[in-house]
Amino acid sequence: MSIHLTQEQEQRLQAVVTAGTYPSTEAALNAALAVVERTAAHGFEGSEGELNALLLEGLDAGEPTDADDVWQRVTAQTDQMLADHETRLPRS
Repeated sequence: MSIHLTQEQEQRLQAVVTAGTYPSTEAALNAALAVVERTAAHGFEGSEGELNALLLEGLDAGEPTDADDVWQRVTAQTDQMLADHETRLPRS
């Protein structure tokens, strides 16, 4: 997959790298993606390791064949994950 950054995004990314915050643009992008992943998983009550394992599992799920099919699979997998998680919660 390739992405295209706006000129402003490229400048912001380069500024972070030039400031020495990250050793490379790849490292800076990886850090940004980690933040996005955590934000997208808001409310996830598992450990960071569990979240990373689930994210890697999703990345390794294969290439999508059709956009509608992808969203149907995502919905089904998310529903299953929620159901599995709810069964592990203590009942009050």
